Formats: sequence, structure tokens, C-alpha cells
Amino acid sequence: MIKKIFTILLTICFLCVTTNAASQELEDQEGRVVSISKNETAPFSGILLDSIAGAKFIAKNKYCSEETELKLRKEFQIQLADKQLTTDVLKAQYDSLKQTHKELLIQKEKEIAQLNEIVKDEINDHSHIWFATGTALGILLSIGIFFAAVEIQE
Repeated sequence: MIKKIFTILLTICFLCVTTNAASQELEDQEGRVVSISKNETAPFSGILLDSIAGAKFIAKNKYCSEETELKLRKEFQIQLADKQLTTDVLKAQYDSLKQTHKELLIQKEKEIAQLNEIVKDEINDHSHIWFATGTALGILLSIGIFFAAVEIQE
């Protein structure tokens, strides 16, 4: 039983110690970058990185691409939101104009119906014919009376 407890405690201590060792920050440390020329203990010229510099280079490379992708997504989402807003505003304007047009057509149809009724009443009204006939008869009657008066005097 003591061996089991000792084994468990030893395992816990081992895990705690290795966790602290694995979590050391490398940002404070600077990696070394060395440029080498051809035939300098290397078969070709190039750049030599130690493990810290290589890890930083890989991490920057990875995070730069992710950062660029996130920036592009953000710009795309902003443009998409702007276009959606423009579309919504145009749709609202279209609906408003459509409703206004519909109301104007209804108003014009009512006005046309009223004007048709007025025209029907005007067509059935023969008062101008009665006026013209009365005026003509009055003139003819006046001329007839004038001639009759002249004939009576002679």
C-alpha cells in the first residue's frame, strides 16, 4: 500500500516538474542566425538558424498567414455587410415607391370614374340645345312681330 501511495506521489511530482519545464517562454531568448558562404563547412551558401530562431521563424510564418487570412475575412465581412445594407436600403426604397405608385393608381382610377360620371351627366343634359332653340325662336318671333307691325301700319 505504501508503494502505491509513493508511486502516485512520485508520478504527480514528475508531472508537475515537467509541466514547468515545458512552459518556459522563448520570447526572451534570441535565436542565432548565421550566414555561411560556399565551402565554409557546408556544401553551399545559405543561412543557418539555431532551434530557437527556426522555431520563431516557423511560428511567425504560420501566424502571419493566419493573421493575413483573418484580415482578409474581416475586410470581406465588412464589404459584405456594406453591400447587404445597400441592398436593404434599395429594397426599402423600391417597396416605398411601389406602394406610392399603387396608391396613385388607385387615386387616378377614382378620379377617372368621377370624370366619367360627370361626362355622362353632361351628355344627358341638353340644356344648351334648349338655350339655343329658345334664343333662335325668340329672334324669329321678334322679327315676325316687327314685320307684322310694319305691315299693319302700311
